[in-house]
Amino acid sequence: MCKKEAETPRHLLLHCEVASELWSMFFCLSGIWTTPLTVKDAYESWSLWKVDKAIKKIWIMIPACIFWSIWLERNKRCFDGESTALGILKTRCTENLFSWTNLYPAVNAEQLQDFTNSLALA
Repeated sequence: MCKKEAETPRHLLLHCEVASELWSMFFCLSGIWTTPLTVKDAYESWSLWKVDKAIKKIWIMIPACIFWSIWLERNKRCFDGESTALGILKTRCTENLFSWTNLYPAVNAEQLQDFTNSLALA
């Protein structure tokens, strides 16, 4: 996707600069976290975070949402020859997470911002 390294699952989903930006967006909510070496490690270490029971179900969906967003973008770039601006990709990732957890799409930016703020651990 970034055309800087071979497309391995590890690089595509964790270490590619596009993936790193999506992970960083959620790292800001949780504090410092280092990118794991494997996709399996990402799921396992993410699930070990001690989060409030109110957001635990949402929290556990974040890696899957990041992976899904990356996969959709990768396919768009490979098969359609189009790429999405990073800011839009981040918004779409957040919108997907919101939709998955609420089973309806966000209707405005304020609703998405409130949702994102509710995930902060601090």
